[in-house]
Amino acid sequence: MSAEKIRSTRSPAGDEAERNADRLSNAGATPDPWEECARLEYGSDRSFAWSVREQVLATPPEGRPQIEARLLKALAVPGCTDAGRAFLCQMLALVGSAKSVPVLAPLLRDPKAAEAARYALQPIPGPEVAAALREALGALTGNAKAGLIGTIARRRDTTARAVLAAIRENPAEPAIVREAANRALDHLTVA
Repeated sequence: MSAEKIRSTRSPAGDEAERNADRLSNAGATPDPWEECARLEYGSDRSFAWSVREQVLATPPEGRPQIEARLLKALAVPGCTDAGRAFLCQMLALVGSAKSVPVLAPLLRDPKAAEAARYALQPIPGPEVAAALREALGALTGNAKAGLIGTIARRRDTTARAVLAAIRENPAEPAIVREAANRALDHLTVA
């Protein structure tokens, strides 16, 4: 059968389907938006982040454990950027549970990651979070430590009073840290 005869026996719909199949097969694999969020850069395209954010916000309470697991997996992607970590922690603040604490607690000790980790941990209830926050106090200095103290006060962790009093009275601590400890103790006294 000649090529012309073959072309004349095909339907226009079949030709269209074949063209679409060819076009789609050459498109390549679509990146995983969850992993792409881990590689975000400040000022870069946020399309994948927008997609993930919409999924997080649309998830009913019974689906949150699966979303939390996906966010934690993305946070563990090698090469996770500062912007990616900050975004993923913002999303964990919406759906995180005690299961997030073992992943987020080590980030509290890194001055570059501490703020994002605190943001994610602050709304999570439970003694695991309070313990992780208190344990990280010794690893930080300056503004990062003052911020951590503020988070402890905001969570109303009254078991931290003795540690905060010691920080307030320690002349080796920077003034900003001693002042944060003093404000935290005032806040916890009112509580």
